[in-house]
Order: sequence, then structure tokens, then C-alpha cells
Amino acid sequence: MSFEEKKEELNIKKEEKILEMNQKKTNAKIKFEEKVLEEKKARNQRKIEAHLNLADARIEDALDDADLAISILNNDVEFAIENDEQDADLILFKAENILEEILLRTQLRIQIAKNELIANLQEDLDDTIESINLEESIADLKDKSATVVTTLQGKIATEKEEFNKKYGE
Repeated sequence: MSFEEKKEELNIKKEEKILEMNQKKTNAKIKFEEKVLEEKKARNQRKIEAHLNLADARIEDALDDADLAISILNNDVEFAIENDEQDADLILFKAENILEEILLRTQLRIQIAKNELIANLQEDLDDTIESINLEESIADLKDKSATVVTTLQGKIATEKEEFNKKYGE
């Protein structure tokens, strides 16, 4: 084997090693990015569930407080009518207005909970968009690495063919 043959053979082996190292490096980078993406998605899912649970709890609290207020009002009305403190019609009129106030206060608390939920979900939307962008970057990296690997494999195969043609096997 001549010096030129040896030199070209070593160059081909060198390029194959470089290709293999770059492939490993790229695959490691892709795996890392995919793991980061999975963690972000899981974290986003947990955050969304927490926001929904918080809104649900606030709505339940508002309804429980309304039930309690209605129960107390009912007892107060019964007690006032039994003790004949005031005219029953006036007591009932006042109770109806207090019921309307309880309803409005409860509706306000529910609306506040919904608005907080929307604000929280809007913040999470930014994280979700970031995850989507990361996902696209990973896909681009995979495509690019596949193209580079294919190109280099083609180049190496061509060089091997030329080497074999030039020097024979």
C-alpha cells in the first residue's frame, strides 16, 4: 500500500470517526432537549391543574358562604317573626333584599375566581408557547442532524468508491 493510499484511507476513517462523534453529540443534545421539554410540559400541566383547583375551591367557598348566610338569615327571620318584633311583611321584604345581596356577593366572588383563573391560564399560555417553540427547535435539530449525517455518509461513501477505483481493492 502506497503512502497516498494510506493517507486517503486514514482520511476516510477520520471522517467516519468525526461523523460518529458528531452523531453522538447531536443525539445527546436532542435527548437533553426532549427531557427539558417533557419536564416543561409536566410542570405546565401541574400548574394548570393547580389553577383550576384553586378556582374550584374559591367557587365552592363562595357557595358555602352563601348557604351559611342564607341559613343564618332564615333563622333570624323565623326568630323575628316568632317574637313579633316587627311586622312580618317588613321582615320578609328586608329578608328578600338580603337574599339578593347574598346572591350578588356570591356572583361577584365567582366572577373574581374566574378572572383570576383566566389571568393564571394566560401566564401559563406563555410557558406553553415556549414549550411549543422548544418542540419545534428539537424537530429542526433532528432534521438538520439527519441531513448532515446523510450528507456526510454520502460523502464518505463517495470517497470510499473513489479510493477503491483509484487504488483497487
